[in-house]
Amino acid sequence: MASLDKTVYSGKQFESYVSLQSDALGTNDVSGTLYKIRTPEVNDIDFSAGFHTADIERSGQRVLRPTDHIKVYKGGSFTWSFSDYAVENEAVLQLLLQLVSEDDSPSGSAQILGNQGTVVYEEGASTGEYACVVISSPDADEDKLMFSSILQELTLTLDPSVNGGRMTASGVFWSGYQPVIGTEGTSANATGVDYTQGFFDCTTMSIGGDDVVLNKFEVTISNPAARVGYSTVNSIEGEPSAYNRGGQISVTGSLSAKLDDNVTDTIVDFRAGASVNISIGDGAAIDFDIPTAKYTGYTHTSTDSGVFIDLPFMGTADGSGALITIIAT
Repeated sequence: MASLDKTVYSGKQFESYVSLQSDALGTNDVSGTLYKIRTPEVNDIDFSAGFHTADIERSGQRVLRPTDHIKVYKGGSFTWSFSDYAVENEAVLQLLLQLVSEDDSPSGSAQILGNQGTVVYEEGASTGEYACVVISSPDADEDKLMFSSILQELTLTLDPSVNGGRMTASGVFWSGYQPVIGTEGTSANATGVDYTQGFFDCTTMSIGGDDVVLNKFEVTISNPAARVGYSTVNSIEGEPSAYNRGGQISVTGSLSAKLDDNVTDTIVDFRAGASVNISIGDGAAIDFDIPTAKYTGYTHTSTDSGVFIDLPFMGTADGSGALITIIAT
């Protein structure tokens, strides 16, 4: 029996890193350039969906026996989420946009089209828009590597009351491969250009072609993947033989606009089910353009600054039209 361990760790001792994985899908090593994501707190990897469990009732007694609870650590999936990242590194922001949009040749902007094709990543054969996620622990033996990770959701927020209006990012990474636990190399790249853009840099704030006064804007891109098959990879059974990224891509969000004649016009658009263009930014260093958004509701909020209308929306697109275009340079 081990004696009492008096070691105490602070949450601030944990760090998180992300890279564009340069090795083939299923390779369980760190590859690509690692970038540090400095969030207020570092979440652990969620292992709960990595298990298949079952409680099997059998005759002979009314209580489950220990052997009647089955727990199999195979064929599952894993997630890691980050939140409230005040974006400080241009390279990190562009990497996140690349990973969620599937853009394999980013140049400071990311775009998702209505006719976005299905992408299949094959184990051992493909390289693409998936990542290595490293959670660095003060106990080096407890570092965690979640490799071949898909950024399935990214939320970007502009709020003048938070972090001085700087852009804030949150997201969820997903992997079908069992994470590696042990010492991992975590030398972060330091060459990223400082990124300071945010709410107060947006010289254009318009909806439906009309200028409006906003006090918050938020958009979420969801682009999930699904595991294909069960193979033996890295001597582990039940691992994916491929990923299929061919499901529904969605862009949803919300904005809060001061109630005035221009906003009243957009409420008319909501009632009519009309499409509206949402354009927020400066057209160069920070810009969000959703050409054919649909409002999904609206509510009034009374503040000391006046009455504001909260307008949730969803993006739509047809054919080669853009669902969303984001510039971040």
